[in-house]
Amino acid sequence: MERKILLSDMNLLTVWDDSTSCNYCGCNQEWFAEPWQRKAGCGPSAATNILFYQQQKSQTVPCRYLKKDLLHYMEEVWKYITPEQNGIASTEVFLRKVRGYASAHGLKFHYEALDVPAEKAQRPSFDEVIDFVASGLNKETPVAFLNLCNGAELNLDRWHWVTIVGLQYDLEKAAVKAIICDEGIAKEIDLALWLSTTTLGGGFAYFLPQEKS
Repeated sequence: MERKILLSDMNLLTVWDDSTSCNYCGCNQEWFAEPWQRKAGCGPSAATNILFYQQQKSQTVPCRYLKKDLLHYMEEVWKYITPEQNGIASTEVFLRKVRGYASAHGLKFHYEALDVPAEKAQRPSFDEVIDFVASGLNKETPVAFLNLCNGAELNLDRWHWVTIVGLQYDLEKAAVKAIICDEGIAKEIDLALWLSTTTLGGGFAYFLPQEKS
């Protein structure tokens, strides 16, 4: 028996490119104008997907956005969630930059992170990883996933951020698939394979708007 956890409305991440008549799932760092942005823009793109979904979710009537609208959003996010020389290489740096964006835009977030160190003895258990990702999805937010080494999972790029939007696993959690948004496309990866074969690890992070008191 399998269990599936998905965001309640994946259509909120869909944008339409009126120049090519194509739909995209979230943003693509290749849409950025500058070469450095296109090379290092995976972290800002993951953050944009999270912010975009949350904004759409908060609206009474979600808008139909075009690719060019989401690109403007990406450029605004880039101003604050700006990659350093080695990109955005940890969940700590990622969330620090998100805090800068939130402060500049008058937003208040609750932040959560789970790191997967390179040293296997120091890593969280597989159940802890699954429970962390599931907790974000159950709270109706995409989860940012930093992969520093993809190991044997060939559907992931090394040193790269993607956005997890769904999980599918059996009750024993022996086989776990994650649905991700990457390059404007919905893809599927084997999260169990990644965790067992990555040599550098990575981490997971999400942030949620705080409820107004």
